[in-house]
Amino acid sequence: MSVSEFQARLKASSANGFDSQDFDLNLAPIIDCFTVLIAFVMISTAFASIGILDAGIAAGGDKAISAAIPPVRISVEVLADHRFNLKISGKENREITIPARGDSWDHGVLKIRLDEIKNRFPSVNGAVITAVNSVKYDSVIRTMEQIRTTFPAVMLGGL
Repeated sequence: MSVSEFQARLKASSANGFDSQDFDLNLAPIIDCFTVLIAFVMISTAFASIGILDAGIAAGGDKAISAAIPPVRISVEVLADHRFNLKISGKENREITIPARGDSWDHGVLKIRLDEIKNRFPSVNGAVITAVNSVKYDSVIRTMEQIRTTFPAVMLGGL
């Protein structure tokens, strides 16, 4: 096919409207897809956030923890600068800061302070532990294990 024949066919096709750029885009399938996707995301989204997660474990032979309201509430906050902030509220309101031991958390002093609180309020069986976002998970778990030696019910707070 020569160039002149090609040009002749091109003119004939444009005269018939084959090279027209006007067309309609069918948006119905796209809209249907997004409708299903939005419905799925809305249904799968959790609207309630958990403030405290019970991280206690039930061991065979342990007594059930009493349902009575404790005289004080104990909260241990694990801070990024390797300090503990121990808050006591209820019958007694005070805050104890346990400084870092070198470049790590001082679990020994935390244990001593928790034992003092347990001796003063023997009916208290639980504590809440919170941590700032930059604290690593294993540090929170080690602190939970330390608290659990004194208080059997340890709950994660601030999630």
